[in-house]
Amino acid sequence: MATNSVVRVAAVQAAPVYLDTAATVEKTCKLVDEAAAQGAKVIAFPEAFIPGYPWWIWMGNGEYGMKHYIRLYKNAVEIPSDAVKKLSEAAKRNKVYFCVSVTEKDGASLYLTQLWFDPCGNLIGKHRKFKATNAEKTIWGDGDGSMAPVFRTEYGNLGGLQCWEHILPLNLAAMGSQNEQIHVSSWPSFLPGDGDLFGIEVCELCAKYYAVSNQVYCLMSSMIYTEEMREMLCENDYHRQFMALGNGCTEIIAPNAKILASVPKDDKGIAVADVDLDAIIPGKFFTDPTGHYSTPGFLSLTFDQREHVPVKKIGEQANHFISYEKIQDEV
Repeated sequence: MATNSVVRVAAVQAAPVYLDTAATVEKTCKLVDEAAAQGAKVIAFPEAFIPGYPWWIWMGNGEYGMKHYIRLYKNAVEIPSDAVKKLSEAAKRNKVYFCVSVTEKDGASLYLTQLWFDPCGNLIGKHRKFKATNAEKTIWGDGDGSMAPVFRTEYGNLGGLQCWEHILPLNLAAMGSQNEQIHVSSWPSFLPGDGDLFGIEVCELCAKYYAVSNQVYCLMSSMIYTEEMREMLCENDYHRQFMALGNGCTEIIAPNAKILASVPKDDKGIAVADVDLDAIIPGKFFTDPTGHYSTPGFLSLTFDQREHVPVKKIGEQANHFISYEKIQDEV
C-alpha cells in the first residue's frame, strides 16, 4: 500500500552508447543520478536501452543484419553480471525505483526485458515482452505471465510494458487486474512520419489509451536516433532516411490523458513531474475494467502467472527477486 500520495516520477529520453553495454550501463547510472537529483523516486527508461534497439531488422535481410546481431548478442545483459551489479548500485546509491529495458541473454537466446530495481538495490523482478513485434521475432523470444509483475511499494503499484504491448486488450486486462498505478511505458525511437504505423503520433496515442483505460500515470520513455547510430547501421540513402535524427517521444501522461511533462522530440533530457495517486480514485469510481466495470459472467481472461519453459526442471521455483547482497556476491 502506498504511503506517499504525491510521488515525483521521471522518464528518460536518451540514446544508448550503441551496442556497447559497459558504456551504456555507465550512462544509465549517470541518468539515474541525474533524475534522482531532481527528486524523482520512480524512473523510467526506453525500450532496449541497453545496449540499443536492433533497428537493422527493419532495414534489410538477415545477411545484412547478422554482423550487428552478433555484436548485440555479445553485449546482451546476463543475470547476474557486472552490468546488473552497477545498475543495482545506482538504485541503492540514489534510493530510487527504476526500470530499464535491456536485451537479456538467458542460455543461448535473447529476450527484451524490463529490469526493476528498488531503493535497496534489489533486482525485484523483470518483465519480458510477451510477444516480439513482427521482425523483432528474429531477435527476441517470448515472455510469459510469470514475468508480468506489479510491485506494491511505498510510491504506489508499479508495473510496465514495452512498445506495441500497449495496444493489446488482453495485456491491458492482465496488468489492470493487478491494480497498477504508475506504469513504465518503454519505447524505441520512432519512424519519421506521424502518419506511419510506428510514427510518434500513433505511438503517443497508444500510451494515452493505456493511461486512460487502466487509470494509471504513464511514464512514456523513448530513445532518439544519433549520428553515431546512423554511421554504424546505414549503408544507403533509404537507411539514412529511415533513421531521421532525434524522433523521440517522452512524456508523463496522467490518467485523463493530459501531458504533465515532456521532452522535445529531437533532444535528450528527462521529463519530471509530481503525480497524485489520489487523482486515480475518481476514475476508478467510473470505470474499473477488471473490477466493478467488468462482466465476468460472459467475458473473462485467464491470466496464467506460472513460469512456462521448454525444458521443465522438476523442483525448481520461479523467483526473479535477487537481493542487493546476492548481486554483489555473485559477480
